[in-house]
Amino acid sequence: MIILAGDIGGTNARLALYEVSPGVAPTMLLERTSPSASAGSLDDIADAFLAAASTALGGRVGRGKGVHAACLAIAGPIENNICRATNLPWLIDGRSLATRLGIDRVRLINDFHAAALGVTAVGPEWLAPLGGPPPQRRGPIAVLGAGTGLGEAFLLWSTSDDCYQVVPSEGGHVDFAPRTPLEVGLLQFLGNKYGRVSCERVLSGHGLVDVFSFLSQEPGCRALIHPDTLAALAHPDAAHDPASVISERGLSGADPICEMSLALFCSVMGAVAGNLALTILATGGVFVAGGIAPRVLPELQKGMFREAFERKGRLHTLLERIPAFVVTHPHVGLVGAAAAAASL
Repeated sequence: MIILAGDIGGTNARLALYEVSPGVAPTMLLERTSPSASAGSLDDIADAFLAAASTALGGRVGRGKGVHAACLAIAGPIENNICRATNLPWLIDGRSLATRLGIDRVRLINDFHAAALGVTAVGPEWLAPLGGPPPQRRGPIAVLGAGTGLGEAFLLWSTSDDCYQVVPSEGGHVDFAPRTPLEVGLLQFLGNKYGRVSCERVLSGHGLVDVFSFLSQEPGCRALIHPDTLAALAHPDAAHDPASVISERGLSGADPICEMSLALFCSVMGAVAGNLALTILATGGVFVAGGIAPRVLPELQKGMFREAFERKGRLHTLLERIPAFVVTHPHVGLVGAAAAAASL
C-alpha cells in the first residue's frame, strides 16, 4: 500500500509518499520540501503535494486516489487529532484534512513523537556517539532536539506489545535553569526580552541568536566581535537564518563571540539532555535529533556537552553509565512518521 508521511516544522514542511509491504522496509516514491510559511495552511501544502505526485507518478496517486493512510508529524501538542502549531499560525484538524485529501485515515502526531519512532528505525551509521557505554537493550530512551523550537519525547519498552511506545512531551517549554554566573546573566537578558524563559529560548535557532546578542552586549566581549560577522549577519541572505552564520563562524574559529555562543549553546544542551537522562533513567540512551545538532556536531563532540551532561553532583556516576548520540539522519522525523502511517 502507499502511505503519506509528513514532518512539519516551523521552518520546513517535508512530505513523502512511501510504498510499504509486510516485512519489507518502506520504499520512498516521492519527497518534497516546502517552506512552511509559503502557504496559509498545511491543507494547502498537502493538497499541492498530492497534485504534484499525481503528475510525477503518472496518476497513480492523487486527491482521493491511491493513498491508504497518512501520518503527519507537527511541532505542537496534539489533542483529539487536532494541533495548534507552536511556531506557525495554523490550526490543523486531522479529520478535516482526511476529508479534503480523500484519505480514509489521517493521524497527527507531535514532531518529536515521530523523531522518537525514527530513532528506533534508523541504522547505527546515522548515530554519532557523544560518550557513555553501549545502550541497554529495552532501556528507557530520551530524545530531544533543537531547530525552530526544542522538542522532546521518551520511549518506554512495552513487554505486552514487544516494542517501544512513545510518550510525547512538551518538555522543551520547561523553565531554563542557569548553572553558572554567565548563564544567570543570560537568564536576566532573556527575561527582560520575553518575560518567562523556557529552555527553548536558549536551545533553538532563535535561541542561538539571542545567546550571541547577549554576549555581544557584555562589555568584555563587545570589542571581540569581528566586523565581518556583523556584516554577514546584516546581509539579506542571513535574514532568514542568522543562526547558521553564528554556527558556521563559531565552528571555523572566525569569530570568538560566535565560538563562545556555540560553546554555551552546546553546554546548555548537555545539561538539559542530562536532566532528561535522570528523569527517566535513560539507560537505552539519550538521542539528540533536530536540525541544529548535526550541523554543530564537531562542537558537541569537543567535550562541553558531555561534561555538562554528567555534572549532576552526587549522581554523576549514574550519568557516566548513560550513552548519548547525535542523530545525523537528515529526515529522521519523516522516517518515524512513515512508520506510524504504516501501522494505521
